Amino acid sequence: MSNLASRFASLLFRVLLALSIAIGAPAALAGPMYRVSLDTSALAGTVGYLDLGLNGPIDAAPTVARLSNFSGAFLDGGVLAPSGDASGDVVHGVVLRNGPDHNFFDQLVTFGGLFSFDVSFELGGGDNGALFSVAFIDEALNYLGAVGNVIELNLVAGQPGELQLVDGEFASVAQVPEPAAWLLLASGLFLLVTTRRMRERR
Repeated sequence: MSNLASRFASLLFRVLLALSIAIGAPAALAGPMYRVSLDTSALAGTVGYLDLGLNGPIDAAPTVARLSNFSGAFLDGGVLAPSGDASGDVVHGVVLRNGPDHNFFDQLVTFGGLFSFDVSFELGGGDNGALFSVAFIDEALNYLGAVGNVIELNLVAGQPGELQLVDGEFASVAQVPEPAAWLLLASGLFLLVTTRRMRERR
């Protein structure tokens, strides 16, 4: 009977291991997710655009940026016609793709407070990646608060994102683990504890 119980426990262990790998695999293959925070207090009272872009060389691997959980003083209806392969809104989420054109999404805002959003990436293969950028521009489309972008994030599949805070006064970026990655970690710890207990009983 104990032999049967041992076989059942071993089978259960293998099933749980396979399940955790199956659940965690998409997280391992997906690109990184970041929480972007922007402090625009130095631009108080200025009306302009939060400029979001995803661009790369013509031979860049296809990349998708999905932006969500926007917060800040966004002005209703204040969106420039998206250029290139950009769509969505700050309520339901924004999607940028690094198509052959210049790909930008510009949302009208009142600067002076804090803005934030989450951005996740789906990275295509290949050596040439894409550049995700954030900039502040005025209504005449001139840069505000910096010479150019306040954030630049170079993205190449299989490599860590190369982050440049062009002006740290305005921006901070933190990588956020995917929920599936947390689940994979929890499953791994559970299986580790279970394995140790099984060995102790033998």
